[in-house]
Amino acid sequence: MKKQKEKNEKQSVLTKKDLNRCYWRLSLWGETSLNFERMQGVGFCNAMVPALKKLYTTKEDLSQALKRHLQFFNTELMFGNLIFGPTIALEEEKAEKPDQIPDELITSFKTGTMGPVAAIGDTIHWGTAWTLGTAVIGSMAAKGQMSSVALMLGLFAVFEVAGYLLFRLGYTTGRMSFTKIMKSGLLDEMLNGANILGMFMMGVLSANLVTLTPALKLGKFVLKDMLDGIVPGLLPLCVVFGVYYLIHKKQVSTAKIVILLMAIGILGSCIGLF
Repeated sequence: MKKQKEKNEKQSVLTKKDLNRCYWRLSLWGETSLNFERMQGVGFCNAMVPALKKLYTTKEDLSQALKRHLQFFNTELMFGNLIFGPTIALEEEKAEKPDQIPDELITSFKTGTMGPVAAIGDTIHWGTAWTLGTAVIGSMAAKGQMSSVALMLGLFAVFEVAGYLLFRLGYTTGRMSFTKIMKSGLLDEMLNGANILGMFMMGVLSANLVTLTPALKLGKFVLKDMLDGIVPGLLPLCVVFGVYYLIHKKQVSTAKIVILLMAIGILGSCIGLF
């Protein structure tokens, strides 16, 4: 059984060290050469260099490989490792069997997957995990909690580990990795979980970060006590839903909403409401 397994396993030309060098190049410098002509193409090509130099020993083959990866490329880079890993696997296959893997296949794979991966990555990474994580950490930092520094470093570490695992997953499973993951339904579950977590965290952050304390008193009547008796934090909640209504239903720009809130705050202070 062991001999059969070893026989079936394909010996990789690239070592783990080679793959790690590729990953760190993309992670650290993937967007340093961002431009309107090629977007992340230069950074992607730079990340491929350690693998390409190992795979292609002639100047002509190496030149052609570099040209392939200098073309336009743009996606969300953490989940973009699901493209980067299989691309290295494709180049490794092409170096061994150049007639079976045409240049167009590698280019088409990158072009066809960078859009869906960007949509998923922007939703999960930037739209949910990064936004909620930094919001929580920012609220802690505003209160002077030094633990927020450690949490921020921990957040970076989590994203880095996630990116590396996606890269290894992509390389190991080859160019069909993205298709397999999509068919498994795992990403749909992650998106649903992210939406639930996002709604939960928005409620928590709204209660902690949005403050509106009415100062109106008429004899024994205290407006704040009456509102807190109904629902604690009722006015901040109304502000959150009001802003959501203006943005989502009335399509009011955020600049106008900020000006409106400032005007209400100034007017309320002048008349003694806040």
